[in-house]
Amino acid sequence: MKFTSIRKKTRGMKKKARKLASWAEHHKQLDIESLLKHRKEYVKIWIKPFYNLYQINSKEVGKKNPTYKFRKQIFYQLIEIYLAWQEKLEQLNQPYYLKIWLADPEFIDSQVVAALGTEIEYYNKIFMDNEVHKEFPLLIHHPSTDKFLWERCVNGYYVWESDLETTKEINDIQNRALKTDEVIIDGRIERSYFINTGDMWTGSIQRSGNIT
Repeated sequence: MKFTSIRKKTRGMKKKARKLASWAEHHKQLDIESLLKHRKEYVKIWIKPFYNLYQINSKEVGKKNPTYKFRKQIFYQLIEIYLAWQEKLEQLNQPYYLKIWLADPEFIDSQVVAALGTEIEYYNKIFMDNEVHKEFPLLIHHPSTDKFLWERCVNGYYVWESDLETTKEINDIQNRALKTDEVIIDGRIERSYFINTGDMWTGSIQRSGNIT
């Protein structure tokens, strides 16, 4: 498969910016039926062409970040989606999880996530905390900006040792891994390595009587 170079200029940004409001308006409609059934719901930034895979170098592919200005515009709409979902969740009269996940520098991993029931505890423990001070990556003007509490966490992904083919690949992953986990599967120890890709800032508006 041939990938487009990540250095190729993204055209039509003004048109994409104009469509952001309609994109957000669509996703503001929280699917309560699905949420009650599956106990979780989310909206990711599936905005072309940023969720596509690009060629970074001869050995690596990845996703392309929007410009800083466009990231701020998307962040504004994520807050709008959050507020619309919060209004619906309050009507359920039960504890819920609702947060914006803002990834940096892997901004395209950002999303709004809601959960109910047993999924609340799962999502509250999904990220490792990063208590080292760092400035928040995006500053925008929104009426609700000051209401959010943001926590800096670690973003990344797991690699299973059984998926690696050579000793060199295993050594490389072990050297890069932030942590290693072990589980027993069919009587054998299986190792997974967590690779850090940056920060995940989790933000919510604290409301009494609900887990957010």
